Amino acid sequence: TLRVTMILFAICSALANATPIDLTAGAASVGGVSAPALLPAGSTAIYGLVGAPDIGIGYRQGFERIEFEAKVLGNLFELSMLAEAGIKFQLINADRFLLAPGLAVGFKFNSGSRYFDRSNFGYTAVRPRLSLTATYEFSEIVQGLALLEVPWAITFAGGSSQFTPTIGAGAEFHLGGHLSLMATGHFGADAMKEPLGATIVRPAGAIRLGIGYRFF
Repeated sequence: TLRVTMILFAICSALANATPIDLTAGAASVGGVSAPALLPAGSTAIYGLVGAPDIGIGYRQGFERIEFEAKVLGNLFELSMLAEAGIKFQLINADRFLLAPGLAVGFKFNSGSRYFDRSNFGYTAVRPRLSLTATYEFSEIVQGLALLEVPWAITFAGGSSQFTPTIGAGAEFHLGGHLSLMATGHFGADAMKEPLGATIVRPAGAIRLGIGYRFF
């Protein structure tokens, strides 16, 4: 029993003192919108997004192996608004490659407009979102991007929801100074359930362009 207790104590101590995989001390110098996957400690960025269907603005703040992000997004097809805040964690930092899972929570208001989408319905919801962001620094001016996003809008009315997992890819380019330009494409599925209605599943997609300003 004593040996088992000592082994369990040693395992717990090792887990408590474990650190993420970090194979480089350098920090990616390109990006501000979505790249790098995790901003280095002390770095701050602001950005704006335009595209279909999303437009919005955001703020990023880097800490030691953690990043805080807050953003406000509007959906032009749904005529909806989202305010969200969350954090990302460094999982892998290997030379030019960064991988960071994230968790965010937001509040969404959907007007229910059916001008673009006949299946849309109005709701107010809390929207948790899981994410996974990977970036690779190809050069001093280009970073490749891969993104997984899993948002789930849970309405306050009950019995209705919207679940929209997507994967995306693109790149972010250094424009000079503190500015960067991002372009990504996203594809996935959109599962919507109205109160007392059946779940409707259809394809989902987005194109996003972003301009970021990074404070080093």
